[in-house]
Amino acid sequence: MRLLWFVSLFIVLTALSAFGQEPPPLPYIDKGACPFECCTYRLWKAKEVVIAYVEPKEGASVAFTIKKRQQVTAETGFVVTSKAGITKVLKPIKLGYDKDSKDPVSKPLLDLKPGELLYTLHYLGEGFDLFWYKGKVYSDQISSDEPDPDPPAPEQNLQVLSRPVDAWWVKVRTKEGRVGWIKNPPYFENSDACA
Repeated sequence: MRLLWFVSLFIVLTALSAFGQEPPPLPYIDKGACPFECCTYRLWKAKEVVIAYVEPKEGASVAFTIKKRQQVTAETGFVVTSKAGITKVLKPIKLGYDKDSKDPVSKPLLDLKPGELLYTLHYLGEGFDLFWYKGKVYSDQISSDEPDPDPPAPEQNLQVLSRPVDAWWVKVRTKEGRVGWIKNPPYFENSDACA
């Protein structure tokens, strides 16, 4: 059994080194991320009771409770990825944009070959993922809610093997000046600039 484990590890490491790829350092923290379409930090209104914590980590002490319909200022946030997702390139493809680029006519930066791997870090919105490739971070529309079937459909260019495990933390301030952190906050009005 142990020999099988070593052989499997050798095959995975050989495949990764053959394509010059290493996974991203974890946990990966994307400071300032607001991970959905039109997401914006500003005055938010709670749709339900929400717990705010003293610090942005699992097991942190409760700072205060946000009441339903209470407004708080969402000041900033970050997404922390504890496990990267993996997407495999099936056919030659061009993709990958500078994640901070505002150029609407920019072209993909990467020429990818079959067998290469992309390490997804988190969802950005509108079908875009943030991903790691050869030590750099890019964005493109490669997301899927779940891993793709194996074998993949013949028309697929990419196969999502696994999705990332991540958490979104948001720093909020009450009108009284109390500061706390909330985790994965989809339960607020006015967080979506397009709504």
